[in-house]
Amino acid sequence: MKTDISSSLTAALSGLQVGVNRARAASGEISKLTTESDSVRDTVRPLLALQQAEKEVATSTKVVKAENDTLGRFVDETA
Repeated sequence: MKTDISSSLTAALSGLQVGVNRARAASGEISKLTTESDSVRDTVRPLLALQQAEKEVATSTKVVKAENDTLGRFVDETA
């Protein structure tokens, strides 16, 4: 059981890091494009990446919450 919780939390943490890094890169690209480009079309890709990053972080957060709830119930039941 301990291994399952650790691997789930590790995967969730990795997902959070990927999402935050993707958001950081996309927002930097959007910032650069808005100051250097007149084309709205150029901003579509980084905006989609930002949206994907948001979903990655939200999903990873749900995994952490589920693990926390599961561990909390386990502790309550054994106490």
